[in-house]
Amino acid sequence: MQIGVGLFVSVAVVGFVWLLISLRLGPDRYPLVAEFDTLGGISEATKVKLRGFTVGQVESIVFQPMPKQGEAHFLVTLGIETAYPVPSGAFAEIRGSGLVGEAYVHLDVTTVDGPSLVSWAHSKGRSDETMKTLMTKIRDAAQKLGGAGQAIRNADLGDRLTDLTMSMGQVAADLGMVSRSADSLLQAGRKTLAGMEPDMASSLQNLDRTMSRLAVTMARADTLVAATSEDVQGSVQALRQLVERLDALLVRVDSVVIGKQAQLDETVDNVHATSAAVREITENPWRLITGSGDGQVAEEMGVRTAAEEAPE
Repeated sequence: MQIGVGLFVSVAVVGFVWLLISLRLGPDRYPLVAEFDTLGGISEATKVKLRGFTVGQVESIVFQPMPKQGEAHFLVTLGIETAYPVPSGAFAEIRGSGLVGEAYVHLDVTTVDGPSLVSWAHSKGRSDETMKTLMTKIRDAAQKLGGAGQAIRNADLGDRLTDLTMSMGQVAADLGMVSRSADSLLQAGRKTLAGMEPDMASSLQNLDRTMSRLAVTMARADTLVAATSEDVQGSVQALRQLVERLDALLVRVDSVVIGKQAQLDETVDNVHATSAAVREITENPWRLITGSGDGQVAEEMGVRTAAEEAPE
């Protein structure tokens, strides 16, 4: 049991130590060196950000009191996680989170011009210019305010303010006169409108009567148009019936003419036969007494008698 407890404690200690080491070391990083002339409150373990995202931390800071020409006073080693390459041309800038926030190193990649930086590559750095610029602006503003106070004193502002007050009083008096004139104009306009009101009412009444008469006239015109339309339709119908009757009468006339034409042709034939018989008898009258001949005359007379006795 004692051996098992000892093994458990040993494993727990080893795991705890490994956890501390892993937390201390963190993820795999590659070093970059940023050169600064001044430090803006950064130290070891200060965060390094790229586009606002934390990509590493400051691992060490080396101070050179008497640097060589062209070298910076501070060499800051930045540990950048291997998952985030930094392109060439990037420079480090010390910034602050607000006025009293912690400082951090910002990698500016707005002017990159090459491949990614390798381990222990150097890049230029600059300190946070925000606070310096702010203080400079405050100092310049204070100087300008001091100059403005002196200019106010030199300009004898009191007398000018007095003149301005008098001018404003005059403007106010002029505005009062304009206001009174506007009131008078409004009153005159009101009176004019009051005088015109009876005439306008009478005109409106006349207009109403005219519109009423126009409506009656239009109604009568509609009635007249409707009656005229009915008359025209009746006349057209009567003409249609007359045409139908004329058509029927013409049909009857055609049938009568066709029937009488046959009778007229038969009568003409009979007349021709009778004329021929009379002519023959006139030429040979003795045939009526003797009865000699080939019987053609008697036969023709029989045909004529039968034709005459036939009903028409």
